[in-house]
Amino acid sequence: MTLSRVLLLASALVVPTGVLSAQSAGSLAVTPMELDVMTFNIRTSAGRDGDDAWPFRKELLAETIGRSDPDILGLQEVLAEQIAFLEDALPQYRWLGVDRGLNGGSGLSEATPIFYRYEELVPIESGTFWLGNPPDGRSRRRRGSRIVTWAQFHHMATGQRIYVYNTHFTLREGQRQLESATLINEHIASHAPGSAVIVMGDFNAVAKSSDTWRIATSQGLRDAWDLAPDRHGPAETSNGFRAPPEEGDRRIDWILVGGSIEVPSISTIVHSVEGRFPSDHYPVLATLRVRPS
Repeated sequence: MTLSRVLLLASALVVPTGVLSAQSAGSLAVTPMELDVMTFNIRTSAGRDGDDAWPFRKELLAETIGRSDPDILGLQEVLAEQIAFLEDALPQYRWLGVDRGLNGGSGLSEATPIFYRYEELVPIESGTFWLGNPPDGRSRRRRGSRIVTWAQFHHMATGQRIYVYNTHFTLREGQRQLESATLINEHIASHAPGSAVIVMGDFNAVAKSSDTWRIATSQGLRDAWDLAPDRHGPAETSNGFRAPPEEGDRRIDWILVGGSIEVPSISTIVHSVEGRFPSDHYPVLATLRVRPS
Protein backbone atom coordinates (compact mmCIF):
# COMPACT_ATOMS: atom_id res chain seq x y z
CA MET A 1 0.00 0.00 0.00
CA THR A 2 1.39 3.38 -0.97
CA LEU A 3 1.97 6.12 1.57
CA SER A 4 -0.68 8.29 -0.06
CA ARG A 5 -3.29 5.56 0.31
CA VAL A 6 -2.35 5.06 3.98
CA LEU A 7 -2.76 8.77 4.66
CA LEU A 8 -6.09 8.80 2.80
CA LEU A 9 -7.37 5.84 4.84
CA ALA A 10 -6.18 7.39 8.08
CA SER A 11 -7.90 10.67 7.29
CA ALA A 12 -11.16 8.86 6.56
CA LEU A 13 -11.06 7.25 10.03
CA VAL A 14 -10.42 10.48 11.90
CA VAL A 15 -13.49 12.27 13.25
CA PRO A 16 -12.96 16.02 13.41
CA THR A 17 -12.26 17.21 16.94
CA GLY A 18 -15.01 19.80 16.73
CA VAL A 19 -17.58 17.14 15.92
CA LEU A 20 -16.52 14.99 18.87
CA SER A 21 -16.59 17.99 21.19
CA ALA A 22 -20.05 19.01 20.00
CA GLN A 23 -21.39 15.49 20.35
CA SER A 24 -19.89 15.11 23.84
CA ALA A 25 -21.18 18.49 24.94
CA GLY A 26 -24.60 17.68 23.57
CA SER A 27 -24.80 14.38 25.45
CA LEU A 28 -23.60 16.02 28.68
CA ALA A 29 -26.09 18.86 28.35
CA VAL A 30 -29.11 16.54 28.45
CA THR A 31 -27.81 14.30 31.27
CA PRO A 32 -29.41 14.98 34.66
CA MET A 33 -27.00 15.37 37.56
CA GLU A 34 -27.74 12.97 40.42
CA LEU A 35 -26.49 14.06 43.83
CA ASP A 36 -26.89 12.85 47.38
CA VAL A 37 -26.65 15.86 49.69
CA MET A 38 -26.44 15.83 53.50
CA THR A 39 -26.69 18.54 56.14
CA PHE A 40 -25.42 17.63 59.61
CA ASN A 41 -24.88 19.66 62.77
CA ILE A 42 -22.18 17.51 64.36
CA ARG A 43 -22.12 19.32 67.75
CA THR A 44 -18.98 21.17 68.71
CA SER A 45 -16.16 19.25 70.36
CA ALA A 46 -15.97 22.03 72.97
CA GLY A 47 -19.34 21.13 74.50
CA ARG A 48 -19.57 19.84 78.07
CA ASP A 49 -21.45 16.73 77.04
CA GLY A 50 -20.24 14.09 79.51
CA ASP A 51 -20.63 10.62 78.02
CA ASP A 52 -21.68 12.21 74.72
CA ALA A 53 -18.52 14.29 74.39
CA TRP A 54 -16.65 14.33 71.08
CA PRO A 55 -13.99 11.66 71.91
CA PHE A 56 -16.72 9.10 72.66
CA ARG A 57 -18.76 9.65 69.50
CA LYS A 58 -16.40 10.80 66.76
CA GLU A 59 -15.92 7.32 65.27
CA LEU A 60 -19.69 6.79 65.23
CA LEU A 61 -20.16 10.16 63.53
CA ALA A 62 -17.70 9.28 60.76
CA GLU A 63 -19.43 5.91 60.35
CA THR A 64 -22.84 7.63 60.09
CA ILE A 65 -21.61 9.86 57.30
CA GLY A 66 -19.83 6.99 55.56
CA ARG A 67 -22.95 4.82 55.58
CA SER A 68 -24.81 7.42 53.53
CA ASP A 69 -21.77 8.41 51.44
CA PRO A 70 -23.17 11.77 50.26
CA ASP A 71 -21.66 13.60 47.32
CA ILE A 72 -21.90 16.93 49.15
CA LEU A 73 -21.89 17.35 52.92
CA GLY A 74 -22.65 20.57 54.79
CA LEU A 75 -21.53 20.50 58.44
CA GLN A 76 -22.23 22.92 61.26
CA GLU A 77 -20.64 23.60 64.68
CA VAL A 78 -17.32 22.30 63.41
CA LEU A 79 -14.04 23.13 65.16
CA ALA A 80 -10.52 22.67 63.78
CA GLU A 81 -9.88 19.38 65.59
CA GLN A 82 -13.11 17.93 64.19
CA ILE A 83 -12.17 18.91 60.64
CA ALA A 84 -8.74 17.31 61.13
CA PHE A 85 -10.35 14.06 62.32
CA LEU A 86 -12.85 13.94 59.46
CA GLU A 87 -10.12 14.60 56.90
CA ASP A 88 -8.43 11.39 58.04
CA ALA A 89 -11.60 9.38 58.57
CA LEU A 90 -13.20 10.33 55.23
CA PRO A 91 -10.36 10.50 52.68
CA GLN A 92 -12.79 10.47 49.73
CA TYR A 93 -13.66 14.08 50.56
CA ARG A 94 -12.02 17.45 50.36
CA TRP A 95 -13.48 20.51 52.02
CA LEU A 96 -13.61 24.27 51.85
CA GLY A 97 -14.54 27.03 54.26
CA VAL A 98 -13.23 29.18 57.09
CA ASP A 99 -14.18 29.61 60.73
CA ARG A 100 -16.05 32.57 62.17
CA GLY A 101 -12.89 34.30 63.29
CA LEU A 102 -13.84 34.31 66.97
CA ASN A 103 -11.17 34.21 69.66
CA GLY A 104 -8.59 35.21 67.10
CA GLY A 105 -9.55 32.15 65.03
CA SER A 106 -8.70 29.58 67.70
CA GLY A 107 -10.61 27.61 70.28
CA LEU A 108 -14.38 27.95 70.03
CA SER A 109 -14.51 29.34 66.49
CA GLU A 110 -17.11 27.47 64.47
CA ALA A 111 -16.77 26.71 60.77
CA THR A 112 -19.54 25.68 58.37
CA PRO A 113 -17.44 23.65 55.92
CA ILE A 114 -18.64 22.04 52.72
CA PHE A 115 -17.16 18.58 52.18
CA TYR A 116 -17.36 17.21 48.63
CA ARG A 117 -16.32 14.06 46.77
CA TYR A 118 -13.35 15.39 44.86
CA GLU A 119 -13.38 12.66 42.20
CA GLU A 120 -16.85 13.81 41.12
CA LEU A 121 -16.98 17.54 41.84
CA VAL A 122 -14.59 20.42 41.24
CA PRO A 123 -15.06 23.80 43.00
CA ILE A 124 -15.05 26.62 40.44
CA GLU A 125 -15.41 29.46 42.94
CA SER A 126 -16.10 29.68 46.65
CA GLY A 127 -16.23 32.07 49.55
CA THR A 128 -17.62 32.96 52.95
CA PHE A 129 -19.79 35.90 53.90
CA TRP A 130 -20.87 37.09 57.31
CA LEU A 131 -24.49 37.45 58.34
CA GLY A 132 -23.58 40.64 60.14
CA ASN A 133 -20.37 42.49 60.87
CA PRO A 134 -17.19 40.38 60.70
CA PRO A 135 -15.51 40.09 64.11
CA ASP A 136 -12.23 41.81 64.93
CA GLY A 137 -9.51 39.16 64.65
CA ARG A 138 -8.07 40.34 67.96
CA SER A 139 -11.35 40.01 69.83
CA ARG A 140 -11.63 37.50 72.66
CA ARG A 141 -15.43 37.68 72.71
CA ARG A 142 -17.30 34.49 71.99
CA ARG A 143 -20.25 36.37 70.54
CA GLY A 144 -20.00 37.23 66.88
CA SER A 145 -21.71 37.08 63.53
CA ARG A 146 -22.77 33.80 61.93
CA ILE A 147 -21.40 32.87 58.52
CA VAL A 148 -22.34 31.26 55.21
CA THR A 149 -19.89 29.11 53.26
CA TRP A 150 -20.72 28.82 49.57
CA ALA A 151 -19.23 27.31 46.42
CA GLN A 152 -20.03 26.68 42.78
CA PHE A 153 -19.17 23.14 41.72
CA HIS A 154 -18.57 21.60 38.30
CA HIS A 155 -19.94 18.06 38.06
CA MET A 156 -17.47 16.13 35.96
CA ALA A 157 -19.81 13.36 34.81
CA THR A 158 -22.44 15.70 33.34
CA GLY A 159 -20.67 19.02 32.86
CA GLN A 160 -23.34 20.79 34.91
CA ARG A 161 -22.69 23.35 37.61
CA ILE A 162 -24.43 23.93 40.91
CA TYR A 163 -24.21 26.46 43.75
CA VAL A 164 -24.09 25.17 47.32
CA TYR A 165 -24.61 27.23 50.50
CA ASN A 166 -24.09 25.98 54.05
CA THR A 167 -24.94 27.96 57.19
CA HIS A 168 -25.85 27.93 60.87
CA PHE A 169 -28.28 30.63 61.96
CA THR A 170 -28.26 32.29 65.35
CA LEU A 171 -30.05 30.42 68.11
CA ARG A 172 -32.87 32.86 68.71
CA GLU A 173 -35.61 33.50 66.18
CA GLY A 174 -36.24 37.11 65.32
CA GLN A 175 -34.86 39.96 63.26
CA ARG A 176 -31.31 38.59 62.98
CA GLN A 177 -32.57 35.34 61.47
CA LEU A 178 -34.83 37.19 59.04
CA GLU A 179 -31.96 39.41 57.95
CA SER A 180 -29.76 36.35 57.50
CA ALA A 181 -32.31 34.65 55.25
CA THR A 182 -32.62 37.86 53.23
CA LEU A 183 -28.85 38.14 52.78
CA ILE A 184 -28.66 34.60 51.43
CA ASN A 185 -31.48 35.27 48.96
CA GLU A 186 -29.71 38.44 47.82
CA HIS A 187 -26.48 36.52 47.24
CA ILE A 188 -28.33 33.88 45.20
CA ALA A 189 -29.99 36.63 43.13
CA SER A 190 -26.54 37.66 41.87
CA HIS A 191 -26.26 34.40 39.91
CA ALA A 192 -27.73 33.77 36.47
CA PRO A 193 -31.51 33.27 36.56
CA GLY A 194 -32.46 29.61 36.80
CA SER A 195 -29.14 28.52 38.32
CA ALA A 196 -29.26 25.27 40.29
CA VAL A 197 -28.86 26.09 43.99
CA ILE A 198 -28.74 24.16 47.26
CA VAL A 199 -29.03 25.95 50.61
CA MET A 200 -28.63 23.79 53.68
CA GLY A 201 -27.86 24.06 57.36
CA ASP A 202 -29.11 24.37 60.88
CA PHE A 203 -31.52 27.31 60.76
CA ASN A 204 -32.63 27.15 64.41
CA ALA A 205 -36.18 27.79 63.23
CA VAL A 206 -38.97 25.34 62.57
CA ALA A 207 -39.75 24.71 58.91
CA LYS A 208 -43.11 25.86 57.53
CA SER A 209 -44.33 27.59 60.71
CA SER A 210 -41.55 30.12 61.33
CA ASP A 211 -41.08 33.56 59.79
CA THR A 212 -37.48 32.54 59.07
CA TRP A 213 -38.63 29.69 56.83
CA ARG A 214 -41.16 31.93 55.10
CA ILE A 215 -38.51 34.55 54.29
CA ALA A 216 -36.00 31.90 53.20
CA THR A 217 -38.49 30.41 50.75
CA SER A 218 -39.98 33.71 49.54
CA GLN A 219 -37.65 34.21 46.54
CA GLY A 220 -37.85 30.85 44.79
CA LEU A 221 -36.14 28.39 47.10
CA ARG A 222 -38.19 25.28 47.85
CA ASP A 223 -38.05 22.92 50.82
CA ALA A 224 -36.70 19.52 49.77
CA TRP A 225 -38.72 17.83 52.53
CA ASP A 226 -41.95 19.11 51.00
CA LEU A 227 -40.92 18.28 47.43
CA ALA A 228 -39.88 14.67 48.03
CA PRO A 229 -42.56 12.05 47.32
CA ASP A 230 -40.50 9.52 49.28
CA ARG A 231 -39.77 10.63 52.87
CA HIS A 232 -38.23 8.60 55.68
CA GLY A 233 -37.52 9.28 59.31
CA PRO A 234 -39.00 11.77 61.74
CA ALA A 235 -39.83 15.41 61.01
CA GLU A 236 -37.66 16.24 64.00
CA THR A 237 -33.96 16.95 63.64
CA SER A 238 -32.68 18.22 67.02
CA ASN A 239 -32.47 15.36 69.48
CA GLY A 240 -30.38 16.12 72.58
CA PHE A 241 -28.45 12.85 71.98
CA ARG A 242 -31.68 10.87 72.29
CA ALA A 243 -34.06 8.84 70.13
CA PRO A 244 -36.79 10.85 68.37
CA PRO A 245 -40.13 11.40 70.11
CA GLU A 246 -43.13 9.50 68.82
CA GLU A 247 -44.62 12.79 67.66
CA GLY A 248 -42.57 15.81 66.79
CA ASP A 249 -42.20 18.31 63.99
CA ARG A 250 -39.36 20.60 65.09
CA ARG A 251 -37.50 20.33 61.80
CA ILE A 252 -34.81 22.98 62.13
CA ASP A 253 -32.22 21.41 59.80
CA TRP A 254 -33.27 22.08 56.20
CA ILE A 255 -32.21 21.46 52.63
CA LEU A 256 -33.64 24.07 50.26
CA VAL A 257 -33.30 23.95 46.48
CA GLY A 258 -33.64 26.40 43.62
CA GLY A 259 -33.63 26.02 39.86
CA SER A 260 -34.43 22.85 37.91
CA ILE A 261 -33.98 20.42 40.81
CA GLU A 262 -36.20 17.46 41.61
CA VAL A 263 -36.11 15.66 44.97
CA PRO A 264 -37.00 11.97 44.58
CA SER A 265 -36.34 11.17 48.26
CA ILE A 266 -35.24 12.60 51.57
CA SER A 267 -34.48 11.06 54.96
CA THR A 268 -33.87 12.09 58.53
CA ILE A 269 -31.25 9.54 59.52
CA VAL A 270 -31.60 8.07 63.00
CA HIS A 271 -28.53 5.95 63.68
CA SER A 272 -27.18 4.90 67.07
CA VAL A 273 -25.02 2.18 68.55
CA GLU A 274 -25.78 0.87 72.05
CA GLY A 275 -27.81 3.94 72.82
CA ARG A 276 -25.16 6.42 71.70
CA PHE A 277 -25.96 8.95 68.98
CA PRO A 278 -23.33 10.66 66.83
CA SER A 279 -24.63 14.18 67.55
CA ASP A 280 -27.43 16.13 69.19
CA HIS A 281 -28.89 16.59 65.70
CA TYR A 282 -29.90 14.00 63.14
CA PRO A 283 -28.39 14.33 59.68
CA VAL A 284 -30.77 14.98 56.78
CA LEU A 285 -29.99 13.30 53.44
CA ALA A 286 -31.66 14.22 50.15
CA THR A 287 -31.34 12.62 46.74
CA LEU A 288 -31.47 15.35 44.10
CA ARG A 289 -31.93 15.19 40.34
CA VAL A 290 -30.72 18.35 38.64
CA ARG A 291 -32.09 18.96 35.16
CA PRO A 292 -30.10 21.06 32.71
CA SER A 293 -31.44 24.61 32.79
